Amino acid sequence: MTRGPEFEKARAEAAAFIGITASKSSGRVRQNLLKKGFDKAMADQAVLYFIERGYIDDERAAEAIARRYQGRKLRSQRMMAQVFIQNGIDRDLACRAAGRLPDDRETALELCRAQSSSDEETLLKLLLRRGYPHGLAREAVKNHMKKENE
Repeated sequence: MTRGPEFEKARAEAAAFIGITASKSSGRVRQNLLKKGFDKAMADQAVLYFIERGYIDDERAAEAIARRYQGRKLRSQRMMAQVFIQNGIDRDLACRAAGRLPDDRETALELCRAQSSSDEETLLKLLLRRGYPHGLAREAVKNHMKKENE
């Protein structure tokens, strides 16, 4: 495959977007290049160039994304899979990465503890918005309230 001036422009744009952290997903880099006017083939070629050199690694990108969702920002595994996909991670990898996160029961209780509110309804609504199943959310709130009242 020949690499001409158009590839060098795409490569330079991708490098600038990736930055020094090298934690951008292949999907995000590809979307950025398409937005900058590069055609799909050129964007794919530039992304592949950086994948082969280790500058783009979707596993590493998923880990970086997961680190941003700790403490008061916790989400269910199902919701995190969606967050990964929205950040340009392939669906299969997103589901695998979400499956490696802490169990929903554990994170739901942790999220309750991280909140300043001790109102059951408020906590339940929060957990539901964060993607936790209703039964699990109810159980987590109940356990949290029980521990708080001890």
